[in-house]
Amino acid sequence: MVVKIYIDMLSQPCRSLIIFLKNTKIPFELVTVNLRDGSHMKPEYKKITPLCTVPAIQDGDFSMGETMAIIRYLATKYSDLVPDHWYPKDLEKRARVDEYMAFHHTGTRGGCGRIFYSEIVIPMLSGGKEHASEEKLKNDEENLTKQLDKLEHAFLQDNAWLAGDDISVADVLAVSEMMQNTINGRDVTEGRPKLRAFVDRVKTRLNPTFDETHAVLYEFRANYKK
Repeated sequence: MVVKIYIDMLSQPCRSLIIFLKNTKIPFELVTVNLRDGSHMKPEYKKITPLCTVPAIQDGDFSMGETMAIIRYLATKYSDLVPDHWYPKDLEKRARVDEYMAFHHTGTRGGCGRIFYSEIVIPMLSGGKEHASEEKLKNDEENLTKQLDKLEHAFLQDNAWLAGDDISVADVLAVSEMMQNTINGRDVTEGRPKLRAFVDRVKTRLNPTFDETHAVLYEFRANYKK
């Protein structure tokens, strides 16, 4: 049975899920859901996930949304098709990955996403007529610094990977999130050589899949006008 994966390639959680899947033997089919034309709000998509978000999956008669839950579901159901380091079966090793996944939404994603919204989404949605206030941008910068400090010192520390001795879904989630900010030239690893080396390590380990999955983002970045 082929798992249907509903995605928008400009979404960083979608790219994380695709990279994970391409490094497994789980059979899957990609179905594009264009967030910009409101496809995620259509009645037929609400049947897949009432949350109206991407990514989502349809696995036979079962469907669900939310990236973290999807990864846990797929890695558990299709454990024989997933290399163990992505989401380990060992309780303590898995707990370390879960620990990062619990942090991710308000941590790495919270830091990178807030400033991404202020710098890029607000002016883009308004056709350049609206911009975030200096106060909001300052708060977003401070929050970004706070969350990246946690990422670097609480998770990465002096290790090669965020949640164990090998690459896991934690690393893919984190780096995919940080890539989103490069659209307007922001490098969130600036002044953080350890974090920059980590990002490069993840890209090298995952290429050519990493660049293939990020091709839409690279194109968007090349055409983006500040």
